[in-house]
Amino acid sequence: MVFQIGSALLDACVLSALEEEPLYGYALTQKVKSVVDISESTLYPVLRRLTKDGLLSTYDQPFNGRNRRYYVLTDYGKSQLIFLRNEWISYKERLDGILINKEAKILSSSMDSDFASQNKEDGNMKRKMIAALLAACMTLSMVGCGSTAGTTETGNAESAATTDGAKQEVSSNVEDWPTVTIGVLPVAEVTDEAMVEGALNDYLASINAGVQADIILIDFGNLSTTMTLMLTSPDDPLDLFSYNFFSTLSGVVNNEQAIPLDDYMAQYPELIDVIGEVPLKTQQVNGVQYALPAITSYCQSSYYALRKDIAEEIGVADLDGTKVTMDELTDILVKAKAAHSDMCFIPLTDVPMIMGIDYLGSTDIIGALMNCGLDSTEIVDYYETDEFKDYLGYVKKWEEEGLLLDDPLNQERSKSYLQTGVAGGTFTQGMNPDAIYVEASGYGHDCIVLEVSDSVATTSSFGSGWCISTVCQEPDAAMKMLDLMYTDENVMRYIAQGIEDVHYVVKDNGCSYYPEGKGQVDVGWATGAQWYFPNQTLCIPFETDNADYYKEMLEVNKTGQYSKAIGFTFDNSNVYDQYTAVSSAIAEYRDALTYGQVDIDTYLPEFIQELKAAGIDEVIAEEQKQLDAYLANQ
Repeated sequence: MVFQIGSALLDACVLSALEEEPLYGYALTQKVKSVVDISESTLYPVLRRLTKDGLLSTYDQPFNGRNRRYYVLTDYGKSQLIFLRNEWISYKERLDGILINKEAKILSSSMDSDFASQNKEDGNMKRKMIAALLAACMTLSMVGCGSTAGTTETGNAESAATTDGAKQEVSSNVEDWPTVTIGVLPVAEVTDEAMVEGALNDYLASINAGVQADIILIDFGNLSTTMTLMLTSPDDPLDLFSYNFFSTLSGVVNNEQAIPLDDYMAQYPELIDVIGEVPLKTQQVNGVQYALPAITSYCQSSYYALRKDIAEEIGVADLDGTKVTMDELTDILVKAKAAHSDMCFIPLTDVPMIMGIDYLGSTDIIGALMNCGLDSTEIVDYYETDEFKDYLGYVKKWEEEGLLLDDPLNQERSKSYLQTGVAGGTFTQGMNPDAIYVEASGYGHDCIVLEVSDSVATTSSFGSGWCISTVCQEPDAAMKMLDLMYTDENVMRYIAQGIEDVHYVVKDNGCSYYPEGKGQVDVGWATGAQWYFPNQTLCIPFETDNADYYKEMLEVNKTGQYSKAIGFTFDNSNVYDQYTAVSSAIAEYRDALTYGQVDIDTYLPEFIQELKAAGIDEVIAEEQKQLDAYLANQ
């Protein structure tokens, strides 16, 4: 679709679809998708938001031994639909007055060019105004954390590369520099955006970077819709973004949201050395580089983190750092539940669900390699395997023992329950126990760590990639900024950590911590986990006593086991209809199984039947064909 749909119009479509009768999730998505080109991953958050806001209500109705959730238009929703319809009629009439008339013509190329030039000038004017304010407070001395020892030649460049290989002299006037917008997802309230952005831009000026930064904070709420809108606006474009949490690499490519980066790789050869050739392959589609992978712990084990005080109470603290079976872990958690009946101990079931498989980059798990792809490249329907059924058996026992959240299908499922005391532990993943200690500290608790799977890197280990958007008006400048985020420790620390002695302090052990009396929720610059950003290894290890944390991460990445499918990215365009239908069926059925809410023997066969009816066998066949071709070319 050429014209993009906004959030208000999408709301109107959903409300209108429910005007005649209530609909369950899959039927509703198909009705909306019949007129709007939109993914289920975008639509389901919309349904949750409309329900939360009181425009929709829900009820469950038994169907063949399971429950279907129906969405109902409330009185408030009806009144909002009337309002949106009136707005649409007025809006459409105004548009038709321009677009639909006898004199309407397609704009000539010259007019298009004039418009584009004017648009660019307007954007540059905005950037100049911002840069002028920054220049007024610019200092000659470096402002930042740590030293410049880790800064590469690109961090002190005196000229900027262009896509044709030419060099462009950097203006001595900061106000002439282009401003690059960087999308960042904060995990808590941010109050110091201007402070951090100013310090970062002072530093960029001190090294004559030729670019300035504008950090755009993006709320997790309605993330998919928000990102879709921001990546289609040439008037106020988002230049650099990570597709993590809202889409996939193939998704942003198919939606034409990211530009190819191949021409830039020759201009920034240090990036190949910093990132590595194998990780770079994971961000390619049909051999074209569309993103750069975030440098993180690719080889990860699955763990269970149990609050240390509870572990001591039930006498299992000495098991810290050891490997346990699922049966042994279940026995431990049953004891913990007996000691703390008011707590749940498994707020999320997604980690154990994916243990032992390479799900090929799709969180829906539409096709998987067993044994993490270490010894076979045969793609199977994971939901038909004995391994999945065995996993559901554990889930059912956990549900019966009260280890899961109460009513898990009707509330948010999150590790953050550790922080609030609702949960006493959680499944999680990391490169080693140290990584889990760090994670747990962010939720306010010391934990013991129990390993439940081996360390392996799969295609899904590379889930965070950084792109330059197709609406970016200064892609050369954006690539310059992206290079700095991978190679300049000060740039990366400002963005990922904030300002030293304000948002973090460095202790004598060489590690960083929240300032005394501060935490993630009130420190003022909670941009999220460091692994989200391009190169976290340039940061100072955080909330750990291990100053070699990042060195160990890089070593594990070098020596760990890798799936045979590493670097493969599935393009679902040839089976798009089947793929979306399968995704809808999974959204409708899977959670009820993986949270122990239904009878496995009756519900699982029905789920498998729905998947086959939706076309999962066709999707897997296409996926297998593409994987075989990829491997043949390696």
